[in-house]
Amino acid sequence: MAFFKGSAYELTPAFEPDDRGAIPFRGVRARRLRRPEAVLEHTVALRERLDSVAHEYFAESRDWRWLMEANPDVLFPDDLLWSPDESAPDDPSAAMGRERIGRVVIVPRRKEAAR
Repeated sequence: MAFFKGSAYELTPAFEPDDRGAIPFRGVRARRLRRPEAVLEHTVALRERLDSVAHEYFAESRDWRWLMEANPDVLFPDDLLWSPDESAPDDPSAAMGRERIGRVVIVPRRKEAAR
């Protein structure tokens, strides 16, 4: 399996063959998460996206994964900036949630984010 140079999965090992020589799953193992050093706190503002926050701090919008790895308490990327709106369960627009304005997001050291 080939990945682009610089991909977060570039160095992730593939599944090894079992005792019979069969490969149990054609793919790669879960990639190891980095543990970036947190150095800044960013307060979420109106209409921010993860890629725009990453571009602001790292000058590269594709480095939004560094923000996720620096905030391990968040399971899904959208949860950094959005929260479900449970106040109006009958309103279809409420299903999208609302922005977490004022939430603090940890930003890791820029030196570590460089490739």
